[in-house]
Amino acid sequence: MKKIESNILDSIHDGVMVVDTDSTIVYANPAYTRSFGVPVNKVLGRKLSDIEANSRVLEVLRTGKPIVDDPSHVESVGIDIVANITPIYQAGTMVGAVAVFRDVTEVMVLKDLTTRYFSELQQLRTQLLSMDNLVLDSPQMLRVVELIQRVAMVDSTVLITGESGVGKEMVAKLIHRTSERKDGPLVVINCGAIPENLLESELFGYEKGAFTGANPQGKPGMLEVASHGTLFFDEIGEMPLSLQVKLLRVLEEQRFTRVGGVRPVEVDVRFLAATNRDLMYMVKQKTFREDLFYRLNVVSVNIPPLRERKKDIARLVRVFLHKFNLKYHLNKRITPEVIRYFEDSYSWPGNVRELENIVERMVVSSPNETITLGEEVLTDYFTRPGSEEARVVVSGLMDIRQARALLERDLIQKAMEVCGSTRSAAKALGMDHSTVARKAKKYGYERVMAED
Repeated sequence: MKKIESNILDSIHDGVMVVDTDSTIVYANPAYTRSFGVPVNKVLGRKLSDIEANSRVLEVLRTGKPIVDDPSHVESVGIDIVANITPIYQAGTMVGAVAVFRDVTEVMVLKDLTTRYFSELQQLRTQLLSMDNLVLDSPQMLRVVELIQRVAMVDSTVLITGESGVGKEMVAKLIHRTSERKDGPLVVINCGAIPENLLESELFGYEKGAFTGANPQGKPGMLEVASHGTLFFDEIGEMPLSLQVKLLRVLEEQRFTRVGGVRPVEVDVRFLAATNRDLMYMVKQKTFREDLFYRLNVVSVNIPPLRERKKDIARLVRVFLHKFNLKYHLNKRITPEVIRYFEDSYSWPGNVRELENIVERMVVSSPNETITLGEEVLTDYFTRPGSEEARVVVSGLMDIRQARALLERDLIQKAMEVCGSTRSAAKALGMDHSTVARKAKKYGYERVMAED
């Protein structure tokens, strides 16, 4: 073989062997000799028929037909290979054959590992699904959970963001429960619920006699209570600036000093924080420390609002319905029409918390076993002032009388869809029942009127 061709074949990861027409081995590359455990000088010049009487290479030499992707197990060295064997022709005459062998043993090992890791991932996902009310029907929440699974394995500080009611505290619980700190405590401190003058002593604790009214024996703070576990700062944007610099030092040094104390206390704590506020904007307004923001925002987990993941609504409704049926010893059902309305006709400004509240309200307030779209509890809720910002969109100019007629038609249509009857629609629109009934008939709602 030419030297340049030999150099190229020597660098190939797959094993390559070339034989002439009488099966004499004229070339074998290093990958071949490594796979089969024989030095080159032991194979070059030998007849393959003497080494391996049943070799598929001999079959190609006999038939002149190539063999593609032929799997086999080499018992002598305990490896699985896939071979591609091709006859070599010159001027129309076969002069030998080339065999390329791929050792697939490593591939099989990696495949087994992939299968095992996928199974473990599915088990972890199942565990996550069983916690609280986590719903994974939407692609957005699937991505969130995949990120949770990754960050739970490390001790990085995590900043959880999202609108009020999306479930930020639930995500913090999931991170803790699937982390190596799951056997330690999860301590939650709501920065917006504790008065500013008490927040420091609650967080750091205090020594005896630190201030008037203090416990005579002193008191450990939440940092000490959370040691070897997780400390979750909910509503971190509400933390006063005076305390932010002290928290920053704890994040950097894992040590602090109690109020009224002089001796530093070391802790081993993982920190999580959550906010529904724009901390970057607060940094620009000088109401939140920039250094603390970047120290908290090592990993960011953003929970999308419910209006952006409406595929989750149907299962969330079932989860909440089951929860409140158990709680109140009831057996209520919700019709698909109600769920479709939830998905298509409302933006859920209160997010998952609002959805949970309305399901509980339906369960306890409805006199019926089956809750339908015409329930008074629903019509009162979704037509109350401020329940949803209503807008009239003007896309062009038209006669004002024609515009009034179109608006009236659309409003009555919407009220009938939401309320299900002319009587409930009239109440929602602030109109007389007879007027709504007449106009509903005009717009083709005779069937609904008959059921009123």
